[in-house]
Amino acid sequence: MIRLGLAAVLGCLALASPATAACAWRPGEVLTLTGKVTSGGLDGTVRRRVELGHGRLVERTDLGVVASAHGYDGRLAWSQDVSGASHDLDSSFARALAVSQAWLDARQGCPPVVGPEAERLPAHEAEGRSFTAWRVTPRGGAPMELWYDAHTGRLDRALMQTAETRLIRHFDDWRAVGPGRLVAFAQRDEFPEDEDEVVYRFTAARLSPHAGPADFRRPARPRDARILGHAAATTVPFEDDHRTRVYVPVYLNGKGPFTFELDNGGHFIVGEATAKAAGLSAAGAFHSTGAGTAVAKTGFARVKRLRIGDAEIVDLPARVQAMSAAANDRGPRPPRAGLLGLELFERFVVGIDQRAKTVTLRPIGTPYPKPHGRPLPITFAEDAPLVAGAYQGVAGDFMLDTGNAGATIVEDFWASAHGLTDGLTRGMKLPGVTLSRGDVGIGSFTLPGETVSYYGPVERGSEYSRAVAGVYGQPLLSRFNAVYDYGRKTVWLEPLPEMGVVPANRAGLNVARGTDGKLAVTAVVEGSPAAAAGLQKGDVVLAIGGQSAKDLSRADAVALFQQPPGTDLDLQIASGGAERTVTLRLRDLL
Repeated sequence: MIRLGLAAVLGCLALASPATAACAWRPGEVLTLTGKVTSGGLDGTVRRRVELGHGRLVERTDLGVVASAHGYDGRLAWSQDVSGASHDLDSSFARALAVSQAWLDARQGCPPVVGPEAERLPAHEAEGRSFTAWRVTPRGGAPMELWYDAHTGRLDRALMQTAETRLIRHFDDWRAVGPGRLVAFAQRDEFPEDEDEVVYRFTAARLSPHAGPADFRRPARPRDARILGHAAATTVPFEDDHRTRVYVPVYLNGKGPFTFELDNGGHFIVGEATAKAAGLSAAGAFHSTGAGTAVAKTGFARVKRLRIGDAEIVDLPARVQAMSAAANDRGPRPPRAGLLGLELFERFVVGIDQRAKTVTLRPIGTPYPKPHGRPLPITFAEDAPLVAGAYQGVAGDFMLDTGNAGATIVEDFWASAHGLTDGLTRGMKLPGVTLSRGDVGIGSFTLPGETVSYYGPVERGSEYSRAVAGVYGQPLLSRFNAVYDYGRKTVWLEPLPEMGVVPANRAGLNVARGTDGKLAVTAVVEGSPAAAAGLQKGDVVLAIGGQSAKDLSRADAVALFQQPPGTDLDLQIASGGAERTVTLRLRDLL
């Protein structure tokens, strides 16, 4: 997850013990801090304003190639991404986190008092120092820990849980800005799961008596997107890779078309090979996590002009990062070139028609015909839309993620809290994931017998999530025509009865394209047709059902493994220098 700055927890304490310190801040005063920030290997500037007593806040960082902002308006937190577009953070998880951050900002490090919100913890020892510690849960907020230096009484660090990583904020270089008023001019935000940090060094602090009515308001929508020819909409065809992906043609700076995946659970990412072809040069080395537990490094470049059909966005920052050959594999077709995510959905109403296999874009805020289907409210914990959903009748916030090509994910943290893990661990086991069947709800729709995946406890990445119950991927979403309107905080879903459940793998065989270009076996399910045929991890697949593996993508191969039970499927295999042909009789494994 890329971090360009977060709300600050500074501190102001008189030089006394935390229990007796007198804070001299006046409620309603506004503290403005300016200085330098370092993030992702880049140096830039930061300006932060916080209203004392209320916790309203706005912080803007500028790293040259990209700038971003975030804030809290007294009701909701909001986030402005590096493209200049913004959205509210209004899910239940995000609201609780914002309450706690505002509590800290409003108090400016003043120590809590034992009561319903605060509990004194045993003293802590760390790095050869002693600390007094508190666990604080503001009313309606999320729990956090505050550590105060036992000698100086000053706030040393604050620890809290964000959606996909812990946040540890360190404070140093305390300076007086008035009688009884101290500010930490040095701050370091540490994100252990992302292996990332943001360092602030403030150089000036100023107090003003009050804030203006618009000082903490979410920024207006940027005016950098349009439909050429003053048209109301543009429509382009998409490829679906057997209902697992949505690929559209994209032009970057007049070059292309490149095949980009529509991924409303992600961001605008350009693969390194595509960036080179489009003449893009990236700066910075930000850390990023996503599916799986790997930590990727991401730079940023500016795309002067992005075109999808007649839709155009100008001067759009792009994340440039390595994308694996296995993930980009599309067989003989052009490989995946990158992802279109939040930045597109913040600017256009996006309609996905599964029957016609088209994507229609309309500028957000313009009128359009009422979509078919039912409207569902969407909220945000971070950058992906959430809807009210359910698994086995238990309600929770579920992410809509067209970029998830697999079965519906049920997250471990949520499943454990609701006693659902036993059922999720009984199913078809593949490396790192178990597939099973369950009843899934999405809004008012119920989908019985849906394939679900469970990854268990993980150390980092999207499956570490504390903010959502699960993720609805493209195989489930392909059962609906959808219209996403982030401006109205709504998604319309129209069920398609002819689009049944995408079946699970009936061969018990997982394959992937290696860096050598060969389609190889990566896993064999115990007791499956593939196991009975003696297939093993590392075997090379030469042909499936008479089709050369060179002409098949991984998605093509999996689709062949999903044919009806009782189908006989021939595989030509190379193993140990010898070739052989085996026949698998497909059957349900769930």
